[in-house]
Amino acid sequence: MMWVSGRAKGYLITMIGVIAISPDGLLTRFISADAMTITFWRGLLFGLTTMLFVVLRYRLRIFIVLSRFTLPDFGIMACYCVGNILFIYSITHTTVANTLFMLSTTPIWAALISLIFLKERMPRRTWVAIVAVVIGITVITRGAEAGSSDWFGVMAGLFAAGALATQFSLIRLSTTKDILPALGLGGIFTALVVSPFVMPGEVSNLDFTWLLIMGVCMLPIANALLFVGPKYLPASEVGLMILLETILGPTWVWLVLDENPGWYSIVGGGIVLITLITNTWLALREENKITSSVGLADSETNAIRRHTV
Repeated sequence: MMWVSGRAKGYLITMIGVIAISPDGLLTRFISADAMTITFWRGLLFGLTTMLFVVLRYRLRIFIVLSRFTLPDFGIMACYCVGNILFIYSITHTTVANTLFMLSTTPIWAALISLIFLKERMPRRTWVAIVAVVIGITVITRGAEAGSSDWFGVMAGLFAAGALATQFSLIRLSTTKDILPALGLGGIFTALVVSPFVMPGEVSNLDFTWLLIMGVCMLPIANALLFVGPKYLPASEVGLMILLETILGPTWVWLVLDENPGWYSIVGGGIVLITLITNTWLALREENKITSSVGLADSETNAIRRHTV
């Protein structure tokens, strides 16, 4: 891949990560165990696999890496735990489409967190997007109240998005360059938190096979790729590509299990998705304008310097 440009490499890495994570809802549907048991094994297997990679990478320096953990790193672990518990509860109590539509609101949560805690200015287009997303969520929850799915499952997905957005904000605050140790320990911490409520041994061989695929292969690979992508691409472009999971995830479930999310979810989710895509595209366009302006100013400055010399 030496011939691939940095930007193209970022697109490729992020795209593979999105495709790798998209069957998450389908695999969860295959598992007959209860939500807490799925959460336990999902967290434990992901955590152990990720920490094995971290240990192989750092070897004896792993103790130095862990000793440098700051408060945001522990916050990342806690958010990973809360987000996973809410995600699995949501996806086992409502349609996969509803859960992923709720998770797609993560950028809106992130904007609000940045406004409240990081004192970052929020552009007008984001306020408009928040209003439109609230309308979309209202339509989806209206469908849940009408009996097409569990209202608590829908809301769990919404708060899972809040936990994920908080995690991203903490990643920005963390001084630790590699967040994989925090994510891996977050998975193990999740298993410890839910362990009093599960019987880990009461899992069928078939269920454990799906859990192994999910926790040892899919999640570690997808998470690693999705966190590498932003090194080569602007955050707005990464966010836009990650929204593809909201389309791919329900599509797999529909094709394999014929799970129909219902018209309320399709209409409400469509409002949310179109709003977020539009908002991200506008952010990307603003970013390109700023970059072009800076580049033009630098060119003019260099021309003046050459002329004066």
